[in-house]
Amino acid sequence: METKKELFANLDKLRDEINSINKDLNNKDNEKESWFRKKEDISKNIRRNISSIKESKQKRDDLTKKVKELKEKRNSLNQEIKKNIFELIKLKNETNNLTKKSKIKNPQGLKGEIDRIEVKLETEAMPFEKEKSLSKKIKQLKKLQEEASIVINNLRRIKKFNSEIDSAKKISDYTHNEIQKLAAESQKLHESLIKNSKEIDGLRVKEEEAFKKFVDCKKNFSEINTKLEEQLGNVNDIQSKINKFQLEEDEKRRLRESIAIKSKEQEISEKIKTGKKITTEDFLMFQEAIKGKKI
Repeated sequence: METKKELFANLDKLRDEINSINKDLNNKDNEKESWFRKKEDISKNIRRNISSIKESKQKRDDLTKKVKELKEKRNSLNQEIKKNIFELIKLKNETNNLTKKSKIKNPQGLKGEIDRIEVKLETEAMPFEKEKSLSKKIKQLKKLQEEASIVINNLRRIKKFNSEIDSAKKISDYTHNEIQKLAAESQKLHESLIKNSKEIDGLRVKEEEAFKKFVDCKKNFSEINTKLEEQLGNVNDIQSKINKFQLEEDEKRRLRESIAIKSKEQEISEKIKTGKKITTEDFLMFQEAIKGKKI
């Protein structure tokens, strides 16, 4: 059976232990919440990176699609250029062969020369032989003019082909530059996607570690809290025992006071019976005993 002194000693010891446990509990709670906040911060970073990856992926896919379209356009232009170059070479060879065969030096000047001879024949008087010779020359020139018209038409077509080829080359070069520019931008986005994906993998590892730390701290917190509840239960048990002691002591005190009052009553009653003098001190002691009983 523990004494009252031992109970108070145990109570003080338990209170010290409870204060220490409370301190550990607060520290573990702070640590637990710290790991939880860290885990939440990492989760937010992961969500931000995933959102950024989705956005970058969409931009990269749009650029890739545009590059593909531009490549198709460039290939079509290059095919057109090749076709026109082939036609141009063919036309130039045809024109050169025709010019060499007909010995046409100035195709554009034939009409002017024919006009001058015809005017001369109409306006000038000349011997028959000379007139005959000029008429023959006109026939020759008109024949050459027919051949020259083919050369002239070919020259026009050559000029048109050159213009179309130059224009197509400019567009092709511009398209090629655009492809290079967009492809470089797409490559940067692709590299950024890989980098962000690796960062997310690293963050997921840290997130898992932080969550594990949080779970461990939560478990420790629960264990410490359980220990605290046990110690508080022990305090209640000791306090109940102390209260029981207190009740017993109060009961004993009241019993002693009751005995003292009865004794004093008997003493005063005996003095009255025997005719002894009741002193002021007797009354004061009797009143004090009664007062103590009321208390």
